[in-house]
Amino acid sequence: MYRLDAVRSTVVSTAKRWFPEHFIVWHRDSGVSTIRLGTTAQLMAIGGTALVATWLGLATSNMLTGQTGEIAAKSAELARMQARLVVMKSDSSALKGVVADRAAAIEKRQAFLAALLLPNHDLTKLAAMLPRSGDVATASDLLAAPAAAMIEPFRKLESEQLAFVDKATTAADARLRDTQSLIRRLGLDPDRLMASSAFDATPSGFSKVGGMGGPYIPVHAPVDAEPRFKGLFLSWKKLQSLEAALTVIPSYVPVKSYSYSSGFGVRYDPFTGMSAMHAGLDMAGSMGEPIYAAAAGTVTTAGRAGAYGNCVEIGHGKGLATRYGHLSAILVHPGEVVKQGEVIARMGSTGRSTGTHLHFEVRIDGRAVNPRPYLDASEYVLAAQHGAGTGSTVGPMASDAL
Repeated sequence: MYRLDAVRSTVVSTAKRWFPEHFIVWHRDSGVSTIRLGTTAQLMAIGGTALVATWLGLATSNMLTGQTGEIAAKSAELARMQARLVVMKSDSSALKGVVADRAAAIEKRQAFLAALLLPNHDLTKLAAMLPRSGDVATASDLLAAPAAAMIEPFRKLESEQLAFVDKATTAADARLRDTQSLIRRLGLDPDRLMASSAFDATPSGFSKVGGMGGPYIPVHAPVDAEPRFKGLFLSWKKLQSLEAALTVIPSYVPVKSYSYSSGFGVRYDPFTGMSAMHAGLDMAGSMGEPIYAAAAGTVTTAGRAGAYGNCVEIGHGKGLATRYGHLSAILVHPGEVVKQGEVIARMGSTGRSTGTHLHFEVRIDGRAVNPRPYLDASEYVLAAQHGAGTGSTVGPMASDAL
């Protein structure tokens, strides 16, 4: 019992030494207000943050793993259907009449499905490829044809195509919900990211923003397209547009080799010994360590900035910005457009700093938010950006330094 009490006493004294009691005092017109931050409250806040970060990392990992396998399975299934179609056409080289029509319609559907699941395809061209409702024939129409026996394999493949469309639509809708959920966990509005996209969820699938135009040349799609194919088209393209919009999210960890030396929020100020708000993450490392742009954007600040010392700020669009402080060297200039993962500076200890580290901030509409969730979700966001054809290269993950 004595040994247990001694251990408990040692733990309590250590916790109080590392997390002493603090008081935050501010003056208002009605008087003075005080908030007491005891050792227990500080430990609970740190524990809660760790739990949230762990949950976010696990959820992101499961989402990424499931979606990678899902896409691979769909690609394999499409390849199998394509191979069967080639064999059937080869075996029925003298196709005529309704048999030839069905073979052509199925081939058109197959081409549409293959094109839809590949990145970087033009939205308007894909819309023009949508199968028209007039291409659809019922099973009774097919079996009434003189070549009923010959057309039966095509009818079976057509049924498989329609089942595949239903599964792919469900998967796209689920992945869209997961992506929207991730964006919301980062404190962002998915609709805001989509605001300047050339695609939305209207009946036509297109919005009137984003600089569009040209002569009007009417086609039969997507208005009179087969409902199942049109539904898949709209779901998949909305997903691709949202994932492409992820490029503005700071997801590239800005330092490859580091350790966290201070977190976001109220902390013990290293200079005054008083409680103070810390608007970013401190990532300690070696002098001259390369600093990378967390997302593509335009450099808005590159120079001396008071307590930040040498500082770089990058605007990424949609009100998102990142700030990099205490740098030993700045390698960019205001107005320069940088890519995600590009080296923009070197780590240092300029400004109000006790040692070599990077002070990293994420800001939304000028307001500092906790950067940690963005770094914890970096693996999924980078993979989504890469899959949407943004040209991003997968960079260092937050877990590398943990």
